[in-house]
Amino acid sequence: MDNITGKVVKYYSDVVTEMRKVTWPSQEELKDATIVVLSVSGILAVFTFSVDWIINAVIKQFLN
Repeated sequence: MDNITGKVVKYYSDVVTEMRKVTWPSQEELKDATIVVLSVSGILAVFTFSVDWIINAVIKQFLN
Protein backbone atom coordinates (compact mmCIF):
# COMPACT_ATOMS: atom_id res chain seq x y z
CA MET A 1 0.00 0.00 0.00
CA ASP A 2 2.85 2.37 0.77
CA ASN A 3 4.26 1.84 -2.73
CA ILE A 4 1.01 3.00 -4.33
CA THR A 5 0.93 6.13 -2.14
CA GLY A 6 4.49 6.97 -3.15
CA LYS A 7 3.62 6.59 -6.83
CA VAL A 8 0.57 8.85 -6.48
CA VAL A 9 2.59 11.52 -4.65
CA LYS A 10 5.33 11.34 -7.30
CA TYR A 11 2.76 11.60 -10.09
CA TYR A 12 1.20 14.76 -8.64
CA SER A 13 4.64 16.19 -7.93
CA ASP A 14 5.56 15.61 -11.58
CA VAL A 15 2.31 17.23 -12.70
CA VAL A 16 3.05 20.35 -10.65
CA THR A 17 6.60 20.49 -12.05
CA GLU A 18 5.34 20.24 -15.64
CA MET A 19 2.57 22.78 -15.10
CA ARG A 20 5.18 25.32 -13.97
CA LYS A 21 6.87 24.90 -17.38
CA VAL A 22 3.68 25.70 -19.31
CA THR A 23 3.60 28.98 -21.22
CA TRP A 24 0.06 30.27 -20.95
CA PRO A 25 -1.34 32.44 -23.75
CA SER A 26 -1.95 36.12 -23.16
CA GLN A 27 -5.48 37.48 -23.21
CA GLU A 28 -4.89 38.90 -26.71
CA GLU A 29 -3.58 35.54 -28.04
CA LEU A 30 -6.55 33.76 -26.48
CA LYS A 31 -8.99 36.22 -28.06
CA ASP A 32 -7.35 35.83 -31.49
CA ALA A 33 -7.39 32.03 -31.25
CA THR A 34 -11.05 32.07 -30.21
CA ILE A 35 -11.95 34.23 -33.21
CA VAL A 36 -10.13 31.82 -35.53
CA VAL A 37 -11.88 28.78 -34.05
CA LEU A 38 -15.32 30.39 -34.26
CA SER A 39 -14.70 31.59 -37.83
CA VAL A 40 -13.51 28.19 -39.06
CA SER A 41 -16.41 26.48 -37.28
CA GLY A 42 -18.86 28.83 -38.95
CA ILE A 43 -17.32 28.29 -42.39
CA LEU A 44 -17.41 24.51 -41.95
CA ALA A 45 -21.04 24.68 -40.78
CA VAL A 46 -22.05 26.68 -43.87
CA PHE A 47 -20.08 24.32 -46.12
CA THR A 48 -21.66 21.23 -44.55
CA PHE A 49 -25.15 22.75 -44.81
CA SER A 50 -24.56 23.63 -48.48
CA VAL A 51 -23.32 20.18 -49.43
CA ASP A 52 -26.19 18.55 -47.55
CA TRP A 53 -28.74 20.83 -49.24
CA ILE A 54 -27.29 20.10 -52.71
CA ILE A 55 -27.20 16.34 -52.16
CA ASN A 56 -30.75 16.45 -50.79
CA ALA A 57 -31.95 18.38 -53.88
CA VAL A 58 -30.24 15.91 -56.25
CA ILE A 59 -31.75 12.90 -54.47
CA LYS A 60 -35.23 14.48 -54.56
CA GLN A 61 -34.85 14.96 -58.34
CA PHE A 62 -34.08 11.27 -58.80
CA LEU A 63 -36.95 10.13 -56.57
CA ASN A 64 -39.60 12.33 -58.24
